Amino acid sequence: MKKKEKKINRRQFVKQTTKGFVGVHMASILPASLLAASGFTSAEASSFHGVCYHDCPDSCSWVVKVQKGKVISFGGDKANPFTAGKLCGKMDTFPQDITYHSDRLLTPMKRVGKKGEGKFEPISWEKAIQEIGNQLKETIKRHGSESILSHGYMGTQSLVQKSVMSSRFFARMEASVISHTICGGAVIPANFQVNGTVMGVLPEDMVHSRYIILWGTNTKNSNIHQWPYVLKARKSGAKIIVIDPFVSATAKEADWHIQPLPGTDVALAMGMINIMIDEGLVDQDYIDNYTLGYKDLKEHVKSYDPKSVSDICGLQEEDIIQLAREYANGEPSLIRILVGIEHNYNGGDGTRAVAILPSLTGAWRKLGGGLMHLTFEMGGRALNWERLSYHRQMPTQPKRKLNMVQIGQILNNADLNPAIKSIFIFNSNPMVTTPNANLTKKGLEREDLLTVVLEHFMTETAKYADYVFPATTQLEHWDIGDSWGQVYININQPAIAPLGEAKSNSEFFRLMALEMNYTEECFEESDKDIVKSAFDSDHPYLEGIDFDYMQKHGWARYKIPEPFLPHADGNFETASGKCEFISPSRGLPKYKEVSYTNEEKAKYPLQLLTIKNTKGFHNSSHANIKHLQQKEGRLRLDIHPEDSNARNIQNGDELMVFNQRGKVLLKAKVTKRTRPGVICMPHGFWPSLTKGGQVSNNLTDDRLTDIGGGAALQDCRVQVTKT
Repeated sequence: MKKKEKKINRRQFVKQTTKGFVGVHMASILPASLLAASGFTSAEASSFHGVCYHDCPDSCSWVVKVQKGKVISFGGDKANPFTAGKLCGKMDTFPQDITYHSDRLLTPMKRVGKKGEGKFEPISWEKAIQEIGNQLKETIKRHGSESILSHGYMGTQSLVQKSVMSSRFFARMEASVISHTICGGAVIPANFQVNGTVMGVLPEDMVHSRYIILWGTNTKNSNIHQWPYVLKARKSGAKIIVIDPFVSATAKEADWHIQPLPGTDVALAMGMINIMIDEGLVDQDYIDNYTLGYKDLKEHVKSYDPKSVSDICGLQEEDIIQLAREYANGEPSLIRILVGIEHNYNGGDGTRAVAILPSLTGAWRKLGGGLMHLTFEMGGRALNWERLSYHRQMPTQPKRKLNMVQIGQILNNADLNPAIKSIFIFNSNPMVTTPNANLTKKGLEREDLLTVVLEHFMTETAKYADYVFPATTQLEHWDIGDSWGQVYININQPAIAPLGEAKSNSEFFRLMALEMNYTEECFEESDKDIVKSAFDSDHPYLEGIDFDYMQKHGWARYKIPEPFLPHADGNFETASGKCEFISPSRGLPKYKEVSYTNEEKAKYPLQLLTIKNTKGFHNSSHANIKHLQQKEGRLRLDIHPEDSNARNIQNGDELMVFNQRGKVLLKAKVTKRTRPGVICMPHGFWPSLTKGGQVSNNLTDDRLTDIGGGAALQDCRVQVTKT
């Protein structure tokens, strides 16, 4: 195959990744158990390959069977060895819950009431596109193209509907775009500063590890296809340690749970380094040959002695010492991190400190040793990325990027030059998923803000739109599913025709491009053609894997060299080619106490964790599905007995959690899953479906992390009272 020239290198790729209103009778889905009664047989049905679109490390393969245009069975693809035919509880009934749901939006809607009231009337696609186009042209004329903001995110992780046509459209317009910093915003650049890559130990190679630290990740619940590899490693003799300020489902299964105070991970890691260096538990040969800055690190960590770290982290000195010794002597040792470590002010330096550890011990030398982080660089290297996200006719960099963590500030900032006058929201529900939600609400209430939303349901955000367009679901369009948590690539075939008037995200932006008189040929490409072109690559990871292969099999494992030991002999992808303990721009990792005013400390003495601890919701997706709501129950607050006793709170009491940004009404769950002074509330509930109309992100602050402009969500202080 002829070598393809790419305009986008790997580092550029990484930078750019960071009750219905339609009176249409919905056909009901026929579950597999009713196939015989329906008169259909599996043999008569057509089968289609697909992949879960959620922002999740697992990216599960599935198979859909269709008879006469309707889904008659749906389930995991048993042929895929990683996801192994199993879907999570959120997705088992996906066709009924989403595609065929009676509340699904199936026609374009135009607002007729006040913003937020949820009052809309149907409008034709043609008229809606025309009206929006006229307003955009006037906005650009008066305020410039940067007054228009693209707010797309990971509501679909699959590559085509996530961003391909929208990227072309907004690049052509020279609009402002949102930087995807709310998840991964700190951990990705931090790991890059140390190792030059986020690739490390492969998920399957965990079985070779004998000392596994799951650091800030609830693997059993949120990475369910990785969990069997944890158990297999344990069966072979591995010890499983979980480091988490909350007693998660994973922590309950650990051989040892270490529960530091939130946001103190950097101090704990630096304390481990202090002990390992002091006791000679490092691989000096590996350090000398493959690392940079050891002398400075050795001097720096002297201030992170066990007593100091104990005071910062709220841990026993002997536990810190034992952890350092056991980790250093693990043969081989593995640290698994995801994004739990980053959602605090110290999140970047916390990641840097942890990322240093494997190079100090030389853990990278052995299969199953090192750091396991993210895998999305596999697709970044292998796929024809230029054909996915960009086009030779389009600029490769936006004129202006704005941080999605602070969308509330952005929409309310009249002094922003130019101020935002129009926003397109797709694959995102910022009223639920971003911090300081009451400020976001205030911004979306602006009558002078043209708001366009692409959605499946009338979400909390969609209620504030001027126009809402019905988007196709994963069963109705072409796409490609890569992964940031494993090394398989999937194709998503449309199994059924779009219901009602639903159109894919790509088709929406093709129509908008036509209305805006954008005549470049890239806007004429079909989704299927885009999917085909993504595999037009001669990268060795895709050897033997092309569109025809994917059509037949649905998924493929990248052709990765085996054994995969990326840093056994150094080969770090930093400027120096070494693991860089010290950053030229930031120096060495250090713990910094979060600053609060004395008034904040007095009024709001408790630290609030807002975590993904729901069983049936994925971020804000599925939170409107009744059987999943019933499974989840009322919004609750985990509170330690010491804190509940001080407030005369009993299990099941009605509570109010509040601070200067909002107040949330919920039920008490008195438990020792949190530490004294720390309370925990699950994330993902919709305000309108919750007593009091506010949820976790009505309380969280939109302050940023130390590196990367990520969301320091967990640095949130509140008070709790009985109602």
